Order: sequence, then structure tokens, then C-alpha cells
Amino acid sequence: MIQSKKQLTYAFLLLAVIYIAFIALGLPDALLGSAWNLVRVDLNVPLGTLGLMTVVVYIMSIISTYNAPRLLRLFQTKWITFVSITFTGLALILLSQVNAFYQMLFFAIPLGMGAGAIDVSLNHYLAKNYKASHMSYLHSFYGVGVTAGPSIMAYTLSLNSWRMGYIIVGSILLVIAAIVFISFKLWQKESEAEKEHHEHIPLKVAFRIKGAFNSMLIFLFYVHIESLLGVWIASYIYIEKGVSTSVAALFATTYYLGLTVGRLLSGFLSKILNPHQLIYIGVSLIFLGAVLILFNVPFEAFYFVVVGLLGVGSGPIYPNMMFINNSHFEPKELSKIISLQMVIGYMGFGIMTPLAGLLFDRTSIAFYPYVLITSSTILVLLVIRYIRLKTVQKQSISGHLT
Repeated sequence: MIQSKKQLTYAFLLLAVIYIAFIALGLPDALLGSAWNLVRVDLNVPLGTLGLMTVVVYIMSIISTYNAPRLLRLFQTKWITFVSITFTGLALILLSQVNAFYQMLFFAIPLGMGAGAIDVSLNHYLAKNYKASHMSYLHSFYGVGVTAGPSIMAYTLSLNSWRMGYIIVGSILLVIAAIVFISFKLWQKESEAEKEHHEHIPLKVAFRIKGAFNSMLIFLFYVHIESLLGVWIASYIYIEKGVSTSVAALFATTYYLGLTVGRLLSGFLSKILNPHQLIYIGVSLIFLGAVLILFNVPFEAFYFVVVGLLGVGSGPIYPNMMFINNSHFEPKELSKIISLQMVIGYMGFGIMTPLAGLLFDRTSIAFYPYVLITSSTILVLLVIRYIRLKTVQKQSISGHLT
């Protein structure tokens, strides 16, 4: 009995460490979008140049994510997590010292590689071993990080410094990396049998698996919408609504705060609603928010509410899509499908969002709401089609803790 209590305590502590690791994953994501109005002036680059940084992070994330199943066959998840967070923290601190935009592009390399590796490994682990509620809670901690990041940046922007924001966030990541390292004894060694689940599946075979490509397109448009809101909402509000840079940065904070609340609610509601229903609710709220942002209302509070609604709607989609992979695909297909979903998803912010930035740069950011509405409409249609597909397993998708 004493031994079982000890094991339970270790399991709880390990879960807490994994949640903290997901805070580290979210902390850097909205920093540049929040600070861009000041950064582009400081480095003397045009508005649309932000897309180049996104492309570099995307390419590195693609390389890391696509090779994640190979990494999982070679290394323990704890080492992938520790190294990824450490590299990301160091890159952020070094980013604070740049004096030219090309230098930012160089340090974007470890940012993308670190994020991709940890994202796949921890998502795969949670999808195989925990309830849908645990997956939602895990991603809510990503929301904590991605909300805290622009909040820290908004504070340093009020002091007219974007560089201090990068130093603070980078230092926090190094502390989290140290926590992961200290926790190594809590991690169970992954057996060779577990590693065999990450078998190599050729691309042409993976794309022919029923529902696989449809699911990848959902991640593509969802991630595009999330990055469109995280990267461009501050610039849209700043330019079109005439608020200050620090207030504009708070809109990114509001979106990610809504995202965090949405994922916490998803965890609570998973006891009465299944993941499919939670995904439907999420895409419906995103579509509603996209329409409402078109309204011309002379009150800042209205737009804060709309952006918060968009965040709440975004909350349930990613974790529940990850979780239902268990019921849509065979166990041997799981790590490959998840890595491809994330690779294609990265195209949402690595290709589609920069293209949107190019559109705004060449025309006007006033087109922002129309891009958001178009993308959310496509997302709704893709979700309806995917969820109607028959799953490979006949049991309920409301998973259990193993």
C-alpha cells in the first residue's frame, strides 16, 4: 500500500512536470506578434516582414515534427523535452540582443526545432495514456504559457522595451528546463516494445489511410486561424482601431486567455459531452466571432469580448482532435498520423498566415476579418465531413486512463 501511494505521488508529480513543460511550449509563441509594432520600427522593416520570421520557424518545426517518430525511437521523451526547452530559452535570450532582422531569422531556427519535437512527443504520450479531459488540461497549460508571453511583453512594451520581454521569457524557459531535468527520476523508461509502435509508414500509405488527409486539413486551417489571431490581431486593432501598442498587445493576451479558458472548459465538459461535440461547439464559436469582428463598434470592450470568444472557441479543437486520433486510427499508425497532422498544421502558420501578411502588406489589413471568416467557414465544413467518417474502432471515443 505504501509503495502504491509512492507510485501515485510520482505519477502526479510527473503529470505536473508535463503540464509545466507545455507552459514552456506556449510562452514564446505570441511574443513577436505582440511586440511587432515596436520591433519593426526598431529594426526598420515593413509590416509584412513578420511573415519571414514565421516561415523560418515553420520550416524548422516541419523538419523537427516530421522526424519526431524517429526521435521517439532513439531517445527518451524526457531528454527530447529537456533539450527542446533549453534550446528555446537560449534562443529567446539571444534574440533580445539582435540589431538587424536577419539575425532574428537565425535564432528562429532553434525556436522552430524545439517546439516541433516536444509537441509531437508529449501529444503522442497523452493521446495514448490519458482521458480526453487530461489532453484538454494539458493544452490549457499551453494556453497559460501563450497568454503569459504577450502579457509579459505588454508590460515591457509599456516601458518601451521589447528586448526585456524576450529576456524574461527566455529566463523562465531555462528555469522550466531545469525542473524537467530534476524530474528525470520520475520518468519511466520507455521500453523497446513501446518504441516499436513508432514504426515507419511511407507517406503515400499514410495519406491513403481513411480520414487521415481530412484530419490534416483540419489542423491546417485551425492552426492558420490560431496564428492569424495570435500574430495579426494586435496589428489589426492597432492600425484599424487606433489604440496604443501596449493596449493592442493585450488583444493577443485576451485571445490566448480565452483559448486557455476554452481548454479548461473542454476538460470539465468532457464529462458530459464527447470530443466530437466539443469540436463542433469550438468551430461554431470561431465562426461567430469571425463574423462579429466585422462589426464597427466604437467601444474597445466589444472587441475584447469578441476576441475572447474566438479564444474560447479555439480552445477545444486541438486537444480533442488529438484525442480522437485513438478512435480514428490504429495504434501502429498513431505517431505517424500525429506527426503529419502537425506538419500540415504548421503550414497554417508557416505558409498561409505569411501569405495573409503579404496580402495585408500589399493592400490593407482591413481585409483581416474577411480572411478570418473564409478560413473559419472552410474549417467548419472540414470538421463536419471528418466527424461523419466511420472510425476503425467501434467502442466509445470517451477514452480512459490506462
